[in-house]
Amino acid sequence: MKIGISLDMVNVHHQEPNRNRYESKYYWDELYPMIVAAGFTAVEIPFDPFWIFRGGSGVPFTKYCVEVKFEKVAKFVTHLQTQGIEKVAGIHFNPSIFMRNENLDFYFGASGYFGGEAIRYAAELGCDYINVTPTPPFGLIAHYHGKNPDWESVFVNRTIQLINGFAKVAQECGIKLSLRNEYWSMFRNHDFQAILAQLDDSILLHVDAANLSIANQEPSEVLKNLGAKVGSVFLTDTAFVDDNETWKTPLPEYPQHKATQVFKDVGWGNVNLKEFYQTLQNINYDGWTIVSNRQTREPMRALLRSRKTISDLAGVAFDIGDFGIKK
Repeated sequence: MKIGISLDMVNVHHQEPNRNRYESKYYWDELYPMIVAAGFTAVEIPFDPFWIFRGGSGVPFTKYCVEVKFEKVAKFVTHLQTQGIEKVAGIHFNPSIFMRNENLDFYFGASGYFGGEAIRYAAELGCDYINVTPTPPFGLIAHYHGKNPDWESVFVNRTIQLINGFAKVAQECGIKLSLRNEYWSMFRNHDFQAILAQLDDSILLHVDAANLSIANQEPSEVLKNLGAKVGSVFLTDTAFVDDNETWKTPLPEYPQHKATQVFKDVGWGNVNLKEFYQTLQNINYDGWTIVSNRQTREPMRALLRSRKTISDLAGVAFDIGDFGIKK
């Protein structure tokens, strides 16, 4: 099993007053060696088209921004390596940013274009995979398109075409494509096996422990049942219980029924991560397991919490270095 950490712990959209710092190259130049000091030598990068329109910055979430600061993606990879980050394991692409009006052609056109850009960026970074959020939140789609009687079937059919297009580009680039399992997904309301049967055979599934728990699925059982279809894994945590069908609301990550934080730093929620981690070992999973501290209040502290949690799960002493550490 290979372990890395996601840069989604730096939430550049919702964490004031630190956002100006997060946009600056100096912040990231400080963060990279801190990631390594916490024992992580691989990262996953969220691909966020917002930063193409935002302009040049130190945020490594698009090829455009990287080239503004480093001229070439290869120079950025070398920069990471000099800081001790040996590998960009993968990219995560979420097209939800384009669900903003009643024009489905806009959504699918923009998603197709930037999804292809994300895959090609992943290839230049030397990634092994790309994770794709297959649909925006169910409630967000319903907000814009729910007045059309056949909106669900139309959206699902066009999404299947979109994902199969991504699979073709991913195969051309030598990248594995996995679909994420957010608890608010449009696919949650449909027969996923029927959808899966219409997808390219190369497409794998991404397993996210916290999202599965919120959707009332047992993460360890999902791992066992998927077998070779597991493309990548997110080690995530939560204490959130969706007892108001929050997944059907437009902004399910920020529940409208109660003030709460959906995702917790790894080790601080109620997910049975010990069993989840043990199951990964039992099924001889040899892919990437990425620690995600989405919504963390403090990235630097989240790094240390993550390293301690991983060490506890693996039953090893806390020791700076890679995860092949001594018993």
